Amino acid sequence: MRLKKLELYGFKSFAQRTEIILNEGITAIVGPNGSGKSNIGDAVRWVLGEQSARTLRGTSMQDVIFNGTEKRKPLSYCEVSLVFDNEDRALPLDYAEVMVTRRLYRTGESEYYLNRASCRLKDVVDLFRDTGIGKEGYSIIGQGRIDEILSPKGEDRRLVFEEAAGIVKFRARKEEADRKLAHTLDNMSRVDDILDELNRRLEPLEEQAKNARVYLELSEELKHLDLNLFLIRSDRMEAKLRDLDSELQSMRAVLEQADQTLQEKAEKRDALQGEIAALEEKISDAHQAAMDGMEALHQARDAARAVEDRRARRAENRERTQAETAAAEQRLAELERLFAESESGGGERDRLIREKEETLAAAQRAEEEAR
Repeated sequence: MRLKKLELYGFKSFAQRTEIILNEGITAIVGPNGSGKSNIGDAVRWVLGEQSARTLRGTSMQDVIFNGTEKRKPLSYCEVSLVFDNEDRALPLDYAEVMVTRRLYRTGESEYYLNRASCRLKDVVDLFRDTGIGKEGYSIIGQGRIDEILSPKGEDRRLVFEEAAGIVKFRARKEEADRKLAHTLDNMSRVDDILDELNRRLEPLEEQAKNARVYLELSEELKHLDLNLFLIRSDRMEAKLRDLDSELQSMRAVLEQADQTLQEKAEKRDALQGEIAALEEKISDAHQAAMDGMEALHQARDAARAVEDRRARRAENRERTQAETAAAEQRLAELERLFAESESGGGERDRLIREKEETLAAAQRAEEEAR
């Protein structure tokens, strides 16, 4: 098993996605101070599960995310992946190549992936335990770690040798088993305390149980009494319901009779309304006829006054004609007298006679017209 490739994106100074291919042999990364060499070692330690921001040379875990520069905006997350060659199946996975990925967001959410499948931090730690590649293994050695290896204290060197000997996994399992055993012992102690408490409560509980049995018996009796009471009330309600049904039938008959009477009254009302409408129409016609009669009366009176005026004018004409006739007759008598006196007058006399006759005829015609 060997490390083949390291992929970084947004981790500390690696703003762009960067791939570092590790070929056979030794790969060295050189550069001046501040170029980011240590960031690569921090990235390897971080992706293997490092939880201490101080170990990664930061104050908080969000410090490992690229914070931006004058020309670049800060990123919202960072991601680091390690790709291992697993042809020899050194890792207990049925894959020829194993990729371990860790992703961290600025919100604090952290995600782990094995071959792009989501997993837990515990899965990553258990996978690399006893392989020397864990975050506490001897494969990642910083300056402070060299001091631990060379320390004269056996306790400081013990962790490195246990990792190299492959017993860290078993030790971790032993510690976890010890923790579970201690937790189980605590639970058993708690169970004993609970049993003691229950034993002290046993006598009061027996009394309560006795009371409960009495309560159940009384409850059963009460249930039977409630049932009998319900049946009695049900019989009474059924009898009352029958009476109410009878009253309802009577009320329905009365209601039907009232409906029939109401319908007859409604029919009579409709007939009377029709008669009233006809009478109102006749009254309207009579009123119109009266108005027409008054109008005709006014016209007749006007016509009568006009006739009276014409009669008065005709009476005046008749009197005037009578006066003219009397004058003509008087003139005729005078003419006749004159004719008698001058019978020998000749043609002049005849002419005068004709004129007077014509005048008389005209006067007579005027009298006839006036009449």
